[in-house]
Order: sequence, then structure tokens, then C-alpha cells
Amino acid sequence: VALQTIVSRNIAATDTGVVSVGAIQSGFFESLNVLPSEVRVGGTVRSFTKEVRDIIERRINELAHGIATSFGCIAEVIFNRQGLALVNDIQSTKRAIKVAESLVSAENVDSNTTPVTNAEDFAEILERKPGAHMFIGNGQQSGGLHSPTYNFNDDTIILGVGYWISLVQQELQNELHVSAL
Repeated sequence: VALQTIVSRNIAATDTGVVSVGAIQSGFFESLNVLPSEVRVGGTVRSFTKEVRDIIERRINELAHGIATSFGCIAEVIFNRQGLALVNDIQSTKRAIKVAESLVSAENVDSNTTPVTNAEDFAEILERKPGAHMFIGNGQQSGGLHSPTYNFNDDTIILGVGYWISLVQQELQNELHVSAL
């Protein structure tokens, strides 16, 4: 529970930070009368800036060691910085939006979305090459991505394939036009 206070107590309301605890492991169901010698807690941290990640990492360490010490225990914190904030290239995004609008019309394309804190390894690619990460609507019939109730809408496959074909065609035409100059 203490980890859940890190963002609300330490991060400015104008900044974004997420601390998610996704696993807690201790003991064995085969021996419920035996007190476990260790507890493992795992999760993820997401933010848009290195400064916010630094604050969160520092507070995780302080809380873990402080709570463990207060109970006569020892805490070990392993904080692996994996993944970067995903930042789209402006020109690539404009081209991607143009293709999406050609398929489903402009009123069905949200080209002004607010930033999201998804953990996405595509950020590593965008560090090396300009590009754009975007969402193709899946409808509202299920829970969000990474939710245990998520159910992929198979009808979206046709739209997704059409989008990628159109994007490749547009990019090839742009390359041919640039090469001809």
C-alpha cells in the first residue's frame, strides 16, 4: 500500500507517474503453517521523464528499506530501468494520420490524444528511427489492453491490414517522388 502513495505524495499533479504492483509472492500453499522467509514484490514504473522516474526509484528504495527496518527485516530493491518514454516523430505522425483519415474519415480519427503511459518496447525503435505509434480502435466491448478481461475484436484485423497496406503504399509513393527529384 505504501508504494501507491509515491505518485500522489511526491510527483507534481502536472507530471505523470505510475507505480503498478503486478506480483506478490511468498510461501507455499502446500505448507500454510510455515512462515515464509522472504516476500517478493514486483511491478512496473512508468513516466514521461527521467526526473520523475528518479524520484519514484528513490522513494521505492526509501520506503522498502524503512518498512523492512521497522519490522526487523532487510529489503533488497532491484530497479531495472527498461524501456523509454515513447515519443512519436511529428512528420511520421502526420503521415500516419493522413492514411487513417483516408480509410475511416477525419471525424473517426483522434489526432489529438493525450499522452498515455503504456509500457511499449516500440520506444526503442523510435529512439533510432523516426516513426509513429498509434492505436487502431478495438471497440468498447472488453477491458483495456493488459486487462484480464481484454478480448481482441477480430473485426479490427481487416481495418488494421488495410491501414498498413495504405501506409506502405503512401510511403513508397513518397520515396518514388523524392527519388525522381
